[in-house]
Amino acid sequence: TVSGFAGFAEMAAFHPSVPSMDAVNHAFTTLSVNENVINNPLELYTNALKEHPLITKMITGGVLATCGDAIAQSQNEEAYDKRRAASFGLFDTMYRALQHATFPIIVAECHGQYMSGFLNSFGFGSLLADQMNYMAAMEQTLASQLGIVPFLYYPVFFALTGFVQGLNKEETIARAKENFIPLMKRNLLFWIPVQFVQFGYVPTDLQIPFLSVCGLCWTFILSASAGSVKGYSEDEVEEVIEIVTTQQQLFPTMNSTLVFEEAYCISSPEEVMQKEEVMQKEEEYASMR
Repeated sequence: TVSGFAGFAEMAAFHPSVPSMDAVNHAFTTLSVNENVINNPLELYTNALKEHPLITKMITGGVLATCGDAIAQSQNEEAYDKRRAASFGLFDTMYRALQHATFPIIVAECHGQYMSGFLNSFGFGSLLADQMNYMAAMEQTLASQLGIVPFLYYPVFFALTGFVQGLNKEETIARAKENFIPLMKRNLLFWIPVQFVQFGYVPTDLQIPFLSVCGLCWTFILSASAGSVKGYSEDEVEEVIEIVTTQQQLFPTMNSTLVFEEAYCISSPEEVMQKEEVMQKEEEYASMR
């Protein structure tokens, strides 16, 4: 091999058209680096974060949110809703851009001083005087969860996903009123521990990708809880009313509320009949009293 390289070097010296040894070594080095990048997707992703941080975070969030919604949709028997998937992907893409812009502000403003002052007012400040890093992480978490989430995250979520899925203003507001409080409770239980770890332990450039990965699970919860706009659209309500009217004509003894539930797929037909029997027994019992 050595003699081969020596011969190649000698030939290159007499023939200018033959690449020099430096050029060959550079080509092999470049090829080796490229192979390492291809064989190590994490390194490729890390490089993309360094060179194009915003767009990489936005794409990461959008792709994982779409996957989370797809998992949620796979749990029911209905056809895959592309508009619903698009609304979740678009929303998460935009939200990662918002986080990219607001997280540096939150970190710059919240160093644990507010929690320390709050604890000092109750005489507990000295107990956590050497734990400022943890208090800073909790402050930053609460700033995100009690500031950004209720006043930016959910208003944009309901408005954007409702618009993409075809809801008007009144239908969007009705959907938000019904789902905001339950979702906010789940949001705090899920995201406070996650964001505490994010702000306290995850390197700054990896924080939003970390949240996007955790968001895969959260998007499943969000999509399963409030992803579908079924029941808020006026067209669907009219269709359900027609179903209720038809079934009332065929089965006049069946309770209209239960028929409405069945039409909305809230309960199975068997559950509807069981509820009907229970309600009839309750009415009989009430008439005997």
